[in-house]
Amino acid sequence: MTTFLDAYARFGPDSIAISAALDIKEHEADRLISARLNADYAERLHARRINKIGYAGREPFQAAEWAK
Repeated sequence: MTTFLDAYARFGPDSIAISAALDIKEHEADRLISARLNADYAERLHARRINKIGYAGREPFQAAEWAK
């Protein structure tokens, strides 16, 4: 049996592939992906506030030059 985290690690945020792997509807997979991405963002934000992590003068959530 595949769990959501296993499917997410294998397919990334591909709701169609995850829904097929878990045998659920696509909108359910999309909801799970959104919850996972929101949790990742909240963890990074919390770590920055608590640990006062420095990012060499650049905000950590800005897109890199190559991603633009």
